Amino acid sequence: MGNFSPVVAPPSESAEFLIQPILFVLSDEVDILKLINITAKDPGVSIVQGPIKNFPAYKFRLPYGNVPVANSSAVTSAMSRPSGFTVIFLFRQQKNNLGTLISINSPGRLTPWFQINSNLRTGVLTLKYKMNASSKLHQVDWPLPGHHRKTPLAAWTWMSLSADYYSGTLRLDLDCLPSKFHQLASKTENAFISIPGDSLVYFRQEPGRKKKFLGSIQVAKVLPYVTQQRLWSCLQISENLSPEHVKPLV
Repeated sequence: MGNFSPVVAPPSESAEFLIQPILFVLSDEVDILKLINITAKDPGVSIVQGPIKNFPAYKFRLPYGNVPVANSSAVTSAMSRPSGFTVIFLFRQQKNNLGTLISINSPGRLTPWFQINSNLRTGVLTLKYKMNASSKLHQVDWPLPGHHRKTPLAAWTWMSLSADYYSGTLRLDLDCLPSKFHQLASKTENAFISIPGDSLVYFRQEPGRKKKFLGSIQVAKVLPYVTQQRLWSCLQISENLSPEHVKPLV
């Protein structure tokens, strides 16, 4: 596919009804799965069917333990733009798994600069981050969407998280639920999430191979800009969706 072009619904359309193409090749994207050069030949990795047709998806199980991403600078550079950045994941997590999707740490340090965890034991998605104006580690928790249908494709979770420094907000999109907005934890101007240039990027685990994500991933990308809309198709966006509308259209 070509570069990402925003699709804006005409004013006459309800904001609750949104149809746009599923985009899996985006402008200036940093594709983590390509960075780690993942293949089904790696121990603990197999090819599975994901929601996006004709696009590879990988299942990770023990003993796979690839740490950290070899070209971490591509990710940290994309997350250090003055306007903000976006992180996108499409994943299917193993039941009761507490797993890390991405963790950015200084060499030899366990406390992250930026980290996203998905905990199916508690049904919570957790973001941890540090701002440039403070050494405090901030945490935001959001409920993960439930899976109403016991079919393979319905168990996948579509997630996009943007940090917008112009508005000072975080935006989280999960499946076809309404967007969640959270104020960044800083009262100073020109505040941003601190990502030092020498940081290491850990994919699907923390340093020390802790909190390993077990399950399947089809999309793991970082965009060096803020997306103002979700990047997948939903017939309807609501907190109270019927089972057939919970997941994006594929």
